[in-house]
Amino acid sequence: MNNNTCNIKRFGNVVRRDGMSYFQNFGWTLIVLWALPVIMWFLTYISMETFDTGVISNRDTKISILMWLSLMIVPSRLYKNYNDSRKGVVLAMTPASSLEKFLSMILYCTVITPIIYLIGALFIDTILALKPGTNPYDGFIFSDFFSKNYESYREILSLGEEELNRSIYDYMLSKNHFIYKVLQILGFTSLFMFTNMLFKKRKLSKTIGILTLLGIIFSILVVRYVMNLEYNFDADWTDEEMTSYIKGFVNYVYHFVFYMSLISTSVFLYLTYYKIKKQTY
Repeated sequence: MNNNTCNIKRFGNVVRRDGMSYFQNFGWTLIVLWALPVIMWFLTYISMETFDTGVISNRDTKISILMWLSLMIVPSRLYKNYNDSRKGVVLAMTPASSLEKFLSMILYCTVITPIIYLIGALFIDTILALKPGTNPYDGFIFSDFFSKNYESYREILSLGEEELNRSIYDYMLSKNHFIYKVLQILGFTSLFMFTNMLFKKRKLSKTIGILTLLGIIFSILVVRYVMNLEYNFDADWTDEEMTSYIKGFVNYVYHFVFYMSLISTSVFLYLTYYKIKKQTY
């Protein structure tokens, strides 16, 4: 069989096989991630008079963080045996090409997992918010989660300094850019898909360790850059110059992150496919 071919029927069989093992391999992880907001709600509810209820504010943000966590974990749970020369024999005998297996992996890691987690998390959040009487949750977040009116890229670049400072965080997350968000999810998950194929054991912990080390190095470089800035913004720059500089910086960072995400996503996806194709059992 040509490992580069994709037959719809065979691909459907691979998707069905992965689906049958999905909750067996990843179900308990989903349950734990769904349970965390429930635990936080319960702890707040039983001690509302003394506990800071602000800890469960921004519920949509916390759900988003847990969704990203699920994206980190799912490759190492659902496809943990793909690079195991002994346990992966069953996978090697599957009548499907490497491309079909790779596409199914992308489907479950980048599409099905975030959808399943978000549906479950928002359903649980809605049930908790329905409790009558004293309730740590104030209203529902379901509609807000999908309809928040974040400023667009062009609007941000036209804002004044005060509005720009308030909007910079939301902009950097690019929550209103659908393509950018899809690229974020695909790029983020493709890294963990690749390291799942690269490492034999402790796949997730090794990946997190490497990312932590790179994050520390990057933070040091940023701090050194800031400390060595030639200009003193407070003393030498006018408000107009400061706003212009920030807009230019935001514009540069946006394009840099976008194109780096595009490149890294392409590289990690290719390497993942290459590892699946060349894996020997």
